[in-house]
Amino acid sequence: MHLKIYADYELLSAHTAELIIQYVNQKPDALICIASGHTPIGVFQHLKRALEQKKVSLTNCTFLSLDEWLGIDPADSGSCLSMLQRDCFEPLNIRPDKIHFFNVQASDLNLECARINNLISNNGGLDVMLVGVGTNGHIGMNEPGTPFHSVAHVGELAEETKTVGQKYFNTATTLSRGITLGLSHLQEARLPIIMANGSRKAAIIAQALKGKAIEQIPVSIVHQIPHAWVMLDKEAASLL
Repeated sequence: MHLKIYADYELLSAHTAELIIQYVNQKPDALICIASGHTPIGVFQHLKRALEQKKVSLTNCTFLSLDEWLGIDPADSGSCLSMLQRDCFEPLNIRPDKIHFFNVQASDLNLECARINNLISNNGGLDVMLVGVGTNGHIGMNEPGTPFHSVAHVGELAEETKTVGQKYFNTATTLSRGITLGLSHLQEARLPIIMANGSRKAAIIAQALKGKAIEQIPVSIVHQIPHAWVMLDKEAASLL
């Protein structure tokens, strides 16, 4: 893996955005999977500046949302899709026909997972996959114990995720299951980027990077992805 540590979140975000910009400039029709939440917001802001400065074009890129809560209205401000619309797609002027996401209201969620798996396959695989890390080591909604060979699937949320996830909602919200891309998608992506910032992530980052690849710590899969980029700020790397 490529491990990079930056002095602060601003530099971390700038350099992560630069990885994506360089890739897209080489492949303008890239298929890009992105996570929602607080971690990548700085990356989206740097991409917006790059667009304004004509350093990159995202016009021909296709975007895929990493995951979504089940049982939550997609219009809720705390849904993953709502966050991405607000923080990424709207600021970057991504056309609706270039955005793909899980339909959590589908009658058959297994078929919905198959649809997303096929979308990735039919596009020749993921080019860029930008993910964050949960305090329990989860990636997307791949909770501890998720098989490394997993593809898109529905899973039960860990108690820690249910609790931490409340920060995205305006009122107390019951969270129980999620639908997500799998860990094999991260392994197969041409540019897999794992991003973490802040002291709250330091313990799990140290546990993952100092140890070996075990399914109980999903982010430790980076030991099996030689071409993965692990991008950290100084606080997240403080226990390494």
